[in-house]
Amino acid sequence: MSKDNFSLDEIMRIAKASQSQKPEDMLGAIKEKLPDDKVSEIQRVLKDKKALEQLLNSEQAQRIMNRFKK
Repeated sequence: MSKDNFSLDEIMRIAKASQSQKPEDMLGAIKEKLPDDKVSEIQRVLKDKKALEQLLNSEQAQRIMNRFKK
């Protein structure tokens, strides 16, 4: 799999393999696997309230959040 194109299952596997269940640690585990430009994009979205709300309301984000609840 390309380093910059993860499937939902791969993202979940990486996040769940982190050392703790804290969201920031899970995000850190995912970011370690991404190229710098993708990490920069994540940081930009996390700092932009409107972009973050749009992302969190997307269908894909909802599916990911539901998988974390399991």
